[in-house]
Amino acid sequence: MLIHPDALRRWAALAAVVSVPALLAGCGGDDDDTTPTARPVPDAASLRTACPTLTGRTVAAADIGLPSAPATVTAAAVVAATTGAAPTPEYCRVSGSIAPTAAGADPIVFQVNLPLTWNEKAVMVGGGGFNGSLVNSLAPLRDAPAGQPLPITQGYAMFGTDSGHDAAAYNATDPGRFALNDEMFVNFAHASYKKVKDVAHSLMGSYYLRKPAKQYYYGGSEGGREGLMMAQRYPADFDGIVSVVPVIYWTGLFNGFINFSKPQFTGGALSTAKISAFAKAVNDTCDALDGAADGVVSNYLACASKMNLQSLRCVAGADTGPGCLSDPQLATLQATYGPTVLPFAVANGSTTYPGRLFGGEIQLGGEGLGRWISTGVVPTVPTPLATDARGVIYGSSYARYVIARDANFDVRTFNPSAFEARIKAVSELMDASNPNLAAFRARGGKLIIRENTGDMAQSPMAGINYVQNVVSTMGQANVDSFLRLYVSPASSHGGTAASLTTGAEVPTTYDLLGALDGWVTSGQPPADALVQVRNATTAPFTTLASRPMCRYPNYPQYVSGDASKAESYRCAVSAP
Repeated sequence: MLIHPDALRRWAALAAVVSVPALLAGCGGDDDDTTPTARPVPDAASLRTACPTLTGRTVAAADIGLPSAPATVTAAAVVAATTGAAPTPEYCRVSGSIAPTAAGADPIVFQVNLPLTWNEKAVMVGGGGFNGSLVNSLAPLRDAPAGQPLPITQGYAMFGTDSGHDAAAYNATDPGRFALNDEMFVNFAHASYKKVKDVAHSLMGSYYLRKPAKQYYYGGSEGGREGLMMAQRYPADFDGIVSVVPVIYWTGLFNGFINFSKPQFTGGALSTAKISAFAKAVNDTCDALDGAADGVVSNYLACASKMNLQSLRCVAGADTGPGCLSDPQLATLQATYGPTVLPFAVANGSTTYPGRLFGGEIQLGGEGLGRWISTGVVPTVPTPLATDARGVIYGSSYARYVIARDANFDVRTFNPSAFEARIKAVSELMDASNPNLAAFRARGGKLIIRENTGDMAQSPMAGINYVQNVVSTMGQANVDSFLRLYVSPASSHGGTAASLTTGAEVPTTYDLLGALDGWVTSGQPPADALVQVRNATTAPFTTLASRPMCRYPNYPQYVSGDASKAESYRCAVSAP
């Protein structure tokens, strides 16, 4: 076996603690045959000493599994342990970038955090929105309960990326501008995550003298799309993936943003008062369908057939006050809760993006219709204001920079038929809709998907429909062996929920990384009902309330007893 020069330098740095003969005696090989796989992992003292020596290290393009330029570590330093509500251990923080392959493209920036006490596992954390800012992978994971130790505190090596572009100067109103550069758009679509994973493994191999025994991906929203993309495009790279509220059918969602934006230019904007009245109508109609009139719509599939938007129409369709909806306002809501249908098929035969579910109209932290659909004001063209609804901003940026590739394009004139070739090409890059996960299953991969029924940013039905497509493609028994879909009723895109009538926060948090790791390492799948909790936000983080999060197609049906306790519910089938 040829010994890589970087490995020789690493061994020299560790010689004071672990003898070179001992390392050589344990030398084997992994997937690149250049990194020693000695046992045991060097101790904390040697890792502390070795951390700064990673500064300036390069990872050759040949060690990255896609066409790439080299990666360079710009800084590596030991970070002291911290205490407090979310303590961190001592770790080696490694910062660097992968150079672009063409002029005009940004580098792919990354951060790898290497705990001095390592559990020999690693987690890559996904991004959000259009990305463009570094995911340092040190924040609590999405939907983690208050008091849950950070993954790095549990011993996981953690890493993330900016996905290959810097959006600091324009992300508020033009988040898609980077897509004018083809390399940056491909990096955003899928390539940057594969490249950074390969670089992170090279660095771990050098630092720990072995690569991780288990590699996970954890992401939500855009990061959830990234996770599914890894299972579909790079099935050999990840042992387990958690995908929360994933933007699976990206092109369908973004065309839908445009559909509900257009009526808002001609009277369809929704004021806070209109949204409040509409939310009350939804709650009055659907709240008790789950067995408890608690201000939470939990029977998520049963509500749609009970709702009649036309019953909320103002006299003659004119805006006559906050208690009714004008025709343009109804058009905005119909485009929100109804399907988006393209006049042609895109990747994997998709033509239709599903509408949202009822029950998430008003949410904690400003989530809901007022954040994602309409802020009550007429949008601006060609560039939206930073205060416009996120869906309006995203739809405009998609139309101008991703599809028309013209900053001055007027989104009001958008017609997908005029851009069929471009939309199809974008769908092939961006849509994580391939239902054939046979290669991921064959390598032993496990996948957990969570959908939130109060999500106004994207449709939870997209994940439900995707899993049904996977079942149709692979068969139920095969799917049961590696995939679980859980549904969190009333939870917003960000993962929180509250009673519309009392304002009380609903339990929505659960340790999905722990569930994934247990499944991968023991082969035991997580239960069909997971107990979501609401913990106190200060130590000792006492559990204040709990409620089941049921595996699809079930929902938590209230039976009897204390509604704040999970045992008062059973998982029952939700049906239209």
